[in-house]
Amino acid sequence: MRLLYAEDTPYQSLAVYEHDVLGRVLVLDNIVQTTQADEFIYHEMFTHVPLLGAQFARQASHDIEVLIIGGGDGGILREVLRHHRVQKAVMVEIDEAVIRVSKEYLGIHGDYTDPRVELIIGDGMDYVREAEQLNTRFDLVLVDSTDPVGPGEVLFSVEFYQMLKACLKPEGVMVRHLGLPHIQQSIFATGVNRLHAVFGNVQVYRASIPTYIGGELAFAASTLDGHSIHQPHQKLKGKYYNPGIHTASFALPTFWQEIVEQQTISS
Repeated sequence: MRLLYAEDTPYQSLAVYEHDVLGRVLVLDNIVQTTQADEFIYHEMFTHVPLLGAQFARQASHDIEVLIIGGGDGGILREVLRHHRVQKAVMVEIDEAVIRVSKEYLGIHGDYTDPRVELIIGDGMDYVREAEQLNTRFDLVLVDSTDPVGPGEVLFSVEFYQMLKACLKPEGVMVRHLGLPHIQQSIFATGVNRLHAVFGNVQVYRASIPTYIGGELAFAASTLDGHSIHQPHQKLKGKYYNPGIHTASFALPTFWQEIVEQQTISS
């Protein structure tokens, strides 16, 4: 890859490369985060599965409020804003450089000037702690963080999940990624265990993202009311997402199922 830009931020090393097949590539601490070629798979599946599968999706008149933790490349925000029923989208990103550089070099971000958007440069843990104290509630929380190292580590903790639970409305949903179970079984298993311990349920689904080693990324959703998000209640067609993909994404490889069952039973 050809280096286009590099910067050491207060939180991490940041770089953007050009790849002949993948286009522009965002790298944080020497780990590939997203690419122009296949970012839409990650961002569509992260966003549309919970927004269309949650109980509140049944109600056409329901105004939806979304909290995004991380997501500095802006792709999650872009997909959230496709939903006209979303009336509020708060995005909390700790590193302003990720937003600035992604806007300049990737161009995959949502519209930060949309009146529904509140962009906060700050610590996601601090924001959630304050939201809990202020009784601020969201329909959907999307935790789009890096892996559990460096600034992203605290966003995988039981304490963080407990505060998130307190920030959800009665039919609320939280979603995060749990890495690549083929090569990160510990991250996956620990994540499932902690989410189940806090929420009492964890619904794992997957998407094939060629850039990531192993290809199969795990998403984990937990609902406050225990309802399943396996079936979409509204129709939407994305570049990757569609109602059939939504349902099929919950069909897991056997060893994923075994890890999920083992963790939920032990917890």
